[in-house]
This record gives sequence, C-alpha cells and structure tokens, in this order.
Amino acid sequence: MKIRHEFPRDLHLQTDHLVILPRRPHRESDTPGRVRGMLGSGAALAAIWAALHWDDPTSWVIGLPTVVAGAAATCLLPVSPPQTFSVVGALRLAGFVFAGVLRGARDVSMFTLVPSRLRSGCLNFRTRLAEGRPRRLFALLITLLPGTLTVRLEGDQLTVHALDCGPAARADLDALEARIAGLFRLSLDGDAS
Repeated sequence: MKIRHEFPRDLHLQTDHLVILPRRPHRESDTPGRVRGMLGSGAALAAIWAALHWDDPTSWVIGLPTVVAGAAATCLLPVSPPQTFSVVGALRLAGFVFAGVLRGARDVSMFTLVPSRLRSGCLNFRTRLAEGRPRRLFALLITLLPGTLTVRLEGDQLTVHALDCGPAARADLDALEARIAGLFRLSLDGDAS
C-alpha cells in the first residue's frame, strides 16, 4: 500500500532549526550574477593559489581543478545584488583589521601570561547591518578582533565568544560594525547612504 502526501507549494516545513522551503524557479536575471560571482571567485582563488605556490608551476596540476571546482561551487550560493564599495571605507576597514590583529596577538599573549584576567564567555550582539554580504563579512571579521570568535549568526543576532566579555569587546564589535557599514556605504540601519 502506497501513501502519498501532497503539501501546498508555499508550505514551510520546520524541523528544529532546519527550514525546508520550496525551490525558487530559475530566473534569467540570475545568470549574470552567477557568472559574475563565479568569475570573481575563480580569479580570487587563482590569485591565492599563485601567491601560495609561486615557485612551483607544476602545482597547477592540482591548483587548476581546485580553482575551477571552487568557482563552480559559487553557483550553489544565492545570488546577491551587486554592492557598491567605498575606497575610503575599505582603507579604514583594512587599518582597523590590521590594528585589531596586532592588538589581538598582544592581548592573547597577556591572557596566557596572566590567566586571572580572563573573563571568557559568550556575548549576544544584534547587528544593524543589512542582510547578505555586509552581515556575513561582519561575522567573518569578528574572528580577527582580539580574543573573539563568531559562534552563531541567526538573522540579525550574533553569538560571539570572547576571552574578555568586558565593555571593550562590545566597543570593538560596534567599531567593526561601523567600519563595515562604511565599506558598503550603508547607514547602521541598513539603508544605503
């Protein structure tokens, strides 16, 4: 005996944290975005491979298929609308990240030498950045701040593990959020400025 269940097309099945949505039909307007994403990712991956293996041309036997597979994998990601970047915002973000990496190395060394300074735990942080690339970049770059690591990103809520949960960690998150908003030319409410 075979039983067949039919569900309405717009039904969203939810099991714990997994949400199964009906598949969105392919639109012709998605193709340029996918091609642009694939070419950009392929160029970035090829540049990284070339920088890591500059002295070994035979490494491209493995590198080329890896670059092609990585670029092709971007077709599985959702298409994001093109972003406008601010050159000044990019320079400010680069300076902030560079200073944060240096400060992070110093702070982690100090925590190793004086473990009593540790006040580790998790912070909940609500970001005001727009959904998509700005929010994902924010979650990624948090790991470059002194003693921090992004644990979870759900909607606009981030859970961040920090070695020091004092006010300095929250101030660093606010400053990084502002730098990323500047990079993407966004206000902190998520509107283009």
